[in-house]
Amino acid sequence: MKWPFMGRRILVTRAAEDAAEWANRLVRLGAHPVVFPCLVSAPLADAGTTARVRTALADADWLLVTSRRGVQSVADLLGKALPTRTRVAAVGPATARAAADRWGCVDLVATTPTSEGLATDLAALVATPLSAPPPHAVIAGAVDGRRDAEIVLASRGWRVTYLPVYETLAAPPSDDRLDLREGAVDDILLASPSAVRGLLNRAMLPCTARIITIGPTTTAAARAAGLVVAAEARRPGLEGMLEVMQ
Repeated sequence: MKWPFMGRRILVTRAAEDAAEWANRLVRLGAHPVVFPCLVSAPLADAGTTARVRTALADADWLLVTSRRGVQSVADLLGKALPTRTRVAAVGPATARAAADRWGCVDLVATTPTSEGLATDLAALVATPLSAPPPHAVIAGAVDGRRDAEIVLASRGWRVTYLPVYETLAAPPSDDRLDLREGAVDDILLASPSAVRGLLNRAMLPCTARIITIGPTTTAAARAAGLVVAAEARRPGLEGMLEVMQ
């Protein structure tokens, strides 16, 4: 699987705090990642969000965190340790390290680092007798974030609370956009509609670069912005994008 990416210059448009994981994976495949953050994130710190977080976690059996931003936001909003009954499930190693730093331990790390994979692992781990109340999972995510984990757990009979605790926004327009038109990159990875807007706000794009999207919503946003999409991942995450790049 290594040869298709050897020497390719691949633009990673994720937020700065998320880009390293993808960049490291691309390096292992022989590519040259170009980290170019096109997103910024902002925590939700209003009184309503604070109250919802504290109420939901008061009787939660599990807290699912799918990013380091989610960990940070929940910890700040809660303002204290997690309830002793609440166990923590993290989508991947970086998120798990952030959760362990804040709460001392992590009880489950997904074998497939997606929200769907995390929920699938959790549902397989926790066997609930039919006579018992359904377990309560709280999922900390972004405004308009993916709801895969919620769908998986709800289909298994869990009680699920999805809590938006931060929002991800396109990087604002720049008066000094980076000129990528002179063959600076071969491929561009776009993982959200906000990344599409942020990229166009921050850069002038080469017409020769292949644009790879993470799914239909991002594809629609890219095409609406006048971009030509070379391929769309058939499953979420970097690995899904790599599959269609070969």
